[in-house]
Amino acid sequence: MISYIFLGLFFIAAVLNVIGAREWNGRLFTVTKPMLMALLCLYVIFRGLPSPDLLLAAALITCWLGDILLLFKGDLWFAVGGISFFVGHVLIILVFAREVDTGSLPLAVLIPAALLYCAASGAVMLSARKKAPRIMRLPMLLYLLCNAVTNLFTLTRLIVSPGIWTAASFAGAVLFFLSDCALFLARYGAGPARFFKTNVFVMTTYILGVSLIVLGLVQAGV
Repeated sequence: MISYIFLGLFFIAAVLNVIGAREWNGRLFTVTKPMLMALLCLYVIFRGLPSPDLLLAAALITCWLGDILLLFKGDLWFAVGGISFFVGHVLIILVFAREVDTGSLPLAVLIPAALLYCAASGAVMLSARKKAPRIMRLPMLLYLLCNAVTNLFTLTRLIVSPGIWTAASFAGAVLFFLSDCALFLARYGAGPARFFKTNVFVMTTYILGVSLIVLGLVQAGV
């Protein structure tokens, strides 16, 4: 029961965070952002007792740290926060890798999907190449490709074990990828302002993405 209290508090904090982002309420946004992954992590731990998924919890902790680091301004903090999220993606990949038989991958679907994600990542970096610091361009691309690998693992899980929760995790991974692409474009992208270059879009897709990944894993009993 207590796990669902933490989940409910997470969604309350999520709504307040998006409101803070939309209304440019810096205090509301700053206060609620560190609560998001912390509450989701507590949900994972208490929902999984007596044997919680510590690997998934660790991934959420790295995302929580990344959220805090990104609150600070400047390219250095952005880079350090990105490293934290990169570690989080690696841990999430390991979580999904436990459920995937690498000997029977659906390559007919994964190869076109991988090419699509690579093209999207390349397009984002092409747009961001002029404003992004030179030293950060390759790491940013590698980060998006790591995010894409997360998507490919969730897609594999969905194909092998189709269902509402595997679909939820895949949808969450797609949203997480979109959030990161939008974040890079909002910060460094060329061209005029667009709806997807806003803090509201970045945070909404990020919050929905991570929550769907987690719910798809926890509710499926992974």
